[in-house]
Amino acid sequence: MLSAFDTQWNQDLNAVWGVGSAQFTFTPNTTAPAAGAWWVVFLDNSDQANALAYHDLTNEGLPISKVFVKTIEADHASVSVGATHEICEMAVDPWLNGAYQDAQGSFWAGEVCDPVEDEQYGYKINGILVTDFVTPNWFGHEFAQGDIDFKQHATSAFQVLTGGYAQKFDPNQGWVQITGAKAMQTTRGKIAVRGSRRERRTRQWKNWQPSKHRFVG
Repeated sequence: MLSAFDTQWNQDLNAVWGVGSAQFTFTPNTTAPAAGAWWVVFLDNSDQANALAYHDLTNEGLPISKVFVKTIEADHASVSVGATHEICEMAVDPWLNGAYQDAQGSFWAGEVCDPVEDEQYGYKINGILVTDFVTPNWFGHEFAQGDIDFKQHATSAFQVLTGGYAQKFDPNQGWVQITGAKAMQTTRGKIAVRGSRRERRTRQWKNWQPSKHRFVG
């Protein structure tokens, strides 16, 4: 999957969002990652993340993404789509503080894969299925010109497709989840699990903890 991760970040996502370049390297959990690296950690579920002390940031205080493999498989979904979902969102909004205001005054979380997350919208890179993602026009004015998402499934700004969801902050209600049809049938659609981007966004930065995982060979 690493080559697909590299290609999507460096070619597709960078062309749309200007995220710069990245190189993915596999590191076993007994070996410390290179200094300055952002982490994508593959775990069974959020319980394992807590047990192994993978918290909200790397041990250097840098961005971290978690892929809960058994949770994804329980939904009969694609692990590669789930992984690239987390990677794309970390690339565009690494500190989970991006938000965009709509015409009604609500602020939508800058999560670029949630609205189009269902794997029916994904595409293949070298045979590996990866996630679709929205463009800046998804967060734009109703008369903005250009594609709404990379694979051209959405047709209007702030549109949540079937199987997708989004978060918006309403000044009167706080964080509200908007779901497309079928989203609530999945574990990921129903629950913001501890350590997920959705859950971390609702907590203040002062409550984030760096990883204390011990890399023991």
